[in-house]
Amino acid sequence: MLYIIEKSKRPDILLITPLAKGDTISDKTTKSIKKNDIEMDWICLSDNQNPYKNFDTALKIYEKKYNLPDYIIKIDNDIEVEENMLSSMMQTLENSLNNVAYTYCSFSFTGSINLSIPAVPFNPEKLGICNYISSISMMKSSHLKDIGGVVTDDKYFRLLDWALWLKFLNYGYMGAPNYFTSFVAYASENSISNRGFEDYKIKAQRVIEDFFVPYRIKNL
Repeated sequence: MLYIIEKSKRPDILLITPLAKGDTISDKTTKSIKKNDIEMDWICLSDNQNPYKNFDTALKIYEKKYNLPDYIIKIDNDIEVEENMLSSMMQTLENSLNNVAYTYCSFSFTGSINLSIPAVPFNPEKLGICNYISSISMMKSSHLKDIGGVVTDDKYFRLLDWALWLKFLNYGYMGAPNYFTSFVAYASENSISNRGFEDYKIKAQRVIEDFFVPYRIKNL
């Protein structure tokens, strides 16, 4: 089911929160998002699909009724963003070149995982080896349409965000770091990030073979 959390007359950004059935958006997430002084639409879809299938379904439903804003971002239900994060990321994209499709920032995990990941310069070769970019990165809507949308196949589940950034790369698009903002993700014991390393290796090999290897072949 699709829920509209916030609706603006002239939104600059569309936020989509994909939820598994039974999950809810945390108070910290809601409060921190609403501290951002920016025109936005915020929608949420609850279903038993993987997060990117939920995201894609929500986006298609939204587009049947509303014009898509210039920028779009996936917002998880268990994060706390800095007060200026959305406007800062939007400004990065507004000032970027056409070959930039999205912007990413620093983030950290707290809870069952304690880890900080700083934003670093975009590097295609590094991205082909490991994902250093969070799924909570703001995209240009036009560029997402140009590549045919997000990756939703369950064979990459857990690493669907990495597959998406490499899909952009195959279309000639890159990401741009934003060093001036960040967010915190609250990881529970059931978090996807807590799943076993063997599962990660299997999914990573699929992502590399299906998305990065074709990029390398095209750029030999």
